[in-house]
Amino acid sequence: MCSSLSLKQPNGPGLTDMQQYSEWLASRHEASLLPMKEDLALWLTNMLGLAITAESFMERLDNGFLLCQLAETLQEKFRQNSTETPDLGNSKAIPNRKIPCRQSAPSGSFFARDNTANFLAWCRAVGVGDTCLFESEGLVLHKQPREVCLCLLELGRIASRFGVEPPGLIKLEKEIEQEEREPLPPPSPESISPSLSPSPPPLPSAPAKCTVTKKSTGSLLDDAVRHISENPPCRCSNKFCVERQSQGRYRVGEKMLFIRMLHNKHVMVRVGGGWETFESYLLKHDPCRMLQFSRVEGKSSLVGKEFPNIKDLTPDSYLVVAARYRNKN
Repeated sequence: MCSSLSLKQPNGPGLTDMQQYSEWLASRHEASLLPMKEDLALWLTNMLGLAITAESFMERLDNGFLLCQLAETLQEKFRQNSTETPDLGNSKAIPNRKIPCRQSAPSGSFFARDNTANFLAWCRAVGVGDTCLFESEGLVLHKQPREVCLCLLELGRIASRFGVEPPGLIKLEKEIEQEEREPLPPPSPESISPSLSPSPPPLPSAPAKCTVTKKSTGSLLDDAVRHISENPPCRCSNKFCVERQSQGRYRVGEKMLFIRMLHNKHVMVRVGGGWETFESYLLKHDPCRMLQFSRVEGKSSLVGKEFPNIKDLTPDSYLVVAARYRNKN
């Protein structure tokens, strides 16, 4: 089934007030980070035994001390698990050093920057690539929340290779990787239209591996994808397709995507080497949801009365403004 947002009311301010538009765009960026922050806050809470929330995420980390504590905690777990299970397959040597840091470093101070720099040096030593690191200023001054999250996710991937429980998003990545190694299920596309009642499929045609329902790919996910893709309902003649192909796999537009439910709360799409909320993905790829501006004599204006066929547009005939996604592996 296909669903999307009508063009009558663009989902955001126009260009009449660029400051208002910039504030709206910033709020979209922050909203797209919320699931990642919640997941990482839960992981840090479990690792450090301290209460960290998505709302206090950057404030709790910005003097670098808790990150240094995290590094020492993971370092000890890496060494312990490597001793117990030598065949973990990690060629990178595990650092064995005390990470210098000041617990009382004031936020925004030189000592906070020094703590952060020591943590980043440890990250490099355990194999976090430069493309996944952030600048000390980005944490201390809260300038790079996305980069901080991506760095911690990469650290979680490394932790999983040493047998340490990773963040929820990394568990979902492992789940998808395992699914990709398995043979594809028989093609039986199922629309997620509300007109189709959730009647159970015939038992003979149900694959045996589907008897065990995963929390991240069960009926809760199907209902959530349906709700997001059809809210508000679209009355366009040529609608943007969202079709369920199999458990956790959906055809969205012209792409086949893995979609998962994170902590039974957020609908996440696997995009390249990272993750994005399903709402944010639709905002950038569904033509009815995208903010479209035509270039007329060097000026930008909203596309208004009729929506052009997307196949007839050239890169120079329109400008799409949406939340930018940076893929970092």
